[in-house]
Parts: sequence; structure tokens; C-alpha cells
Amino acid sequence: MSVLQTSSLVVDAGVALVTILPHPYQAHGRRFWQHWQQQPLLAPHLWVAEVTSGLRRAVWERVLTEEEAEAALRDLLELPLTLTSDREIAGQALSWAGRLQQKRAYDAFYVALADQRGAVFWSADRRLVETLRQQGFSRARWIGEI
Repeated sequence: MSVLQTSSLVVDAGVALVTILPHPYQAHGRRFWQHWQQQPLLAPHLWVAEVTSGLRRAVWERVLTEEEAEAALRDLLELPLTLTSDREIAGQALSWAGRLQQKRAYDAFYVALADQRGAVFWSADRRLVETLRQQGFSRARWIGEI
């Protein structure tokens, strides 16, 4: 694993969800949280909505029970993660969504935050990470790389 020294890391909701849900990269997600627990971890407030939606989807698809999803949400909300204002990065997120040719700006909020803070961005979305690297954003990391 190539590690960049940085003062903080930006973590998308997918990294949290692959840790909780049955997923081929679940072990990678768990290693991520163990390895980086002493590092400042950041996410936009959007992270809470995305994690909650991911857990709800898992209940809908009968991957988790309601009770399991509620317990998972409590655990995820206890992660050592600092949530930052979406308002301060909305303009940058809109710009990044355009650069990434995305219809929606959700992923771009994480990228904008990492860009603004000079942080490494960790995602469970391999395609997004590859696209960012093609765009010259060298601080993008995919959870499968850990």
C-alpha cells in the first residue's frame, strides 16, 4: 500500500458501509479503520445521509434486519470522523461534478473537501478513484488498495 503523509483523510460513506455490510472488501474496510484511527478523518455532513441511506437499502434488500441496521448506524456514527459543513464546499462540489461528468454531485462533495484540505480521499468506488486519477487528482485511494 502506498501511503501519502497528510494531516487528514477524507472518507466517503462507501468505506464505512463496506465495513458493516457483507462485501468482498469488508476486510479492507476494517483494516482501513484500524490503520487510520489515529489520523484526522473528515467527511462532509452528506456522509450521515449516505450511510443512513445505504443501511436502509440493506434492510430493503433483506441484507440486514431493522435492528441490525439501527445497531450499525449507532456504530458508524461513533467512528472517529469529523463532519464538515457542506455549505463551504458546495461550489467546489458543483465544479468537481462537472469535471467528473457526473449527473449528481454527491461524490464531488468528498472530492471537493479533500481538494480544499489537501487531504487524501478514500473511497469504496474504484471507478471514481480511477476517474479522479485520470483527472490528475493523485490523492485518491480505493479501499481495495489497503
